[in-house]
Amino acid sequence: MIPKYLNNHVIKDIEKYLMLSAPPGLILQGIPGLGKHLAAKYIAAKLLGCTEVELMENADYYQTSKESPLKVEDIELLLDKSLMHSIGDRKVCVIFNAHTISQSTQNRLLKLLEDKSNKNILILLSERDTLLNTIKSRCYTILFTPLDSQSMKQYLKTTMLDESYSNFICYLTENAPYLIDTDITVLNDYISVYNELSVITRRSALLSLFHNLKEKDTLEFYSQHTNYPTWNIRLLLYPFYQFIIGEEISGFPKNLYDTKQALQVMEHGLVHLHMLNSSYTKNDYFNLIRFIIQIK
Repeated sequence: MIPKYLNNHVIKDIEKYLMLSAPPGLILQGIPGLGKHLAAKYIAAKLLGCTEVELMENADYYQTSKESPLKVEDIELLLDKSLMHSIGDRKVCVIFNAHTISQSTQNRLLKLLEDKSNKNILILLSERDTLLNTIKSRCYTILFTPLDSQSMKQYLKTTMLDESYSNFICYLTENAPYLIDTDITVLNDYISVYNELSVITRRSALLSLFHNLKEKDTLEFYSQHTNYPTWNIRLLLYPFYQFIIGEEISGFPKNLYDTKQALQVMEHGLVHLHMLNSSYTKNDYFNLIRFIIQIK
């Protein structure tokens, strides 16, 4: 079944692709949580003429690991699979984390896309625009975009989350609905810290909270949430974002920072979000905290 929480333009693009008589490779691109994985399974099942339940048992279907960056060995195995005869009219391979493929390894994939005689259809899932232009030119690309705030808030009403935090959750998750289903417990951790931040009125209390966030202990917040680097940064930025857009704020950061300082924090935080595209360390996160504390 086509994923429920997709923007209309994405649904139309999927339908257009599936109507092609000789579909090329496919790129599904967008931040995590927008339904790319579910859409890939739906498309693959349609291409192979089976149900999504039957997909993993279909000899003409193959997928790479969802959990880790792609290695050369993963692509080599894929290429070996592509040489095997298909049982049906075509074979479909879903490549997760395509944004992690090196350029040299992408060139290996390019040869497969260029071979018009083969029956292999590649579906590449990418979080960022990192694929070679030569690959993109041979594929149909569907850009997955976040839901608008109204649609996201309608979705949040169907979850177990407190509606009073809907603005915060929308900001934290970047309106990506499929992050919510598996991460409600984690989201409540972030809501708890946000509540602590929002009532701060003294710098000493702010320093104490930041100390707890970055304390070098296996039980401290950052160590328990290393799988959510974007959320860790956006958690710190959200109060300043509220302040800048003029939302009613009674405590932090209004009573400790002025608008100019809030803008500086946001600008610095956006640099850190951009840094996530490369290597981002715990120390980088602490540097953001230090910047917020020391800004004048």
